[in-house]
Amino acid sequence: MGLRTSVIVNGINNLSDARYCAGMGVDIIGFNLKLDDQDRVQPETLKEISGWVAGVQLAGEFLRARPDIINEMAEEFNLDYVQLDVPYLIDEIEEINRPVIQKVFINKDTVDSELLEMMELYSPYVHSFIIFSDDFTTIDETNSSFLKEVCSKFNVYVGFGIDKNNISTVLQQIKPTGIGLQGGHEIKPGLKDFDELAEIFEEIEEA
Repeated sequence: MGLRTSVIVNGINNLSDARYCAGMGVDIIGFNLKLDDQDRVQPETLKEISGWVAGVQLAGEFLRARPDIINEMAEEFNLDYVQLDVPYLIDEIEEINRPVIQKVFINKDTVDSELLEMMELYSPYVHSFIIFSDDFTTIDETNSSFLKEVCSKFNVYVGFGIDKNNISTVLQQIKPTGIGLQGGHEIKPGLKDFDELAEIFEEIEEA
């Protein structure tokens, strides 16, 4: 199966999600590897998942781990990417030996010019940005013009406000590098409700 845009699915924590995403043509699946997070993926789970999936690249999601720790874990789990969920110093990013996806948050108080300046500074050192929001639950006139501007300047995955009804409009008008979606917990081991993801994948499946 092919998708007409690049897709990252974050928060993968079980084999069902990982195999489903790989089968649907997702480019990158991300795992929570934040050291102080009780929901972080356990090493044996990640090794099991990585041994069972093919055709998809793996990213580790980190919060404040030192670059040397990130590099050790990237090597141990054969990660293709490192996703930083807070801005690191550029010197620290340069120490990381995997391509970096930098998570960026926007909210109602975001000053567009300041965020653009930050992304301009970071863009030579990162593979791409993934934009999230806790304030905005959809993409509308309050944020679409800014998203369109940043997507024209940088490699940006839009990671919020996307559903089956607006995904085609987002791809046509905002033109991101790709989209970011969220995995989740299984209903019970081996059973997963894929309805929401499936609806979006159906909209972006190549004919």
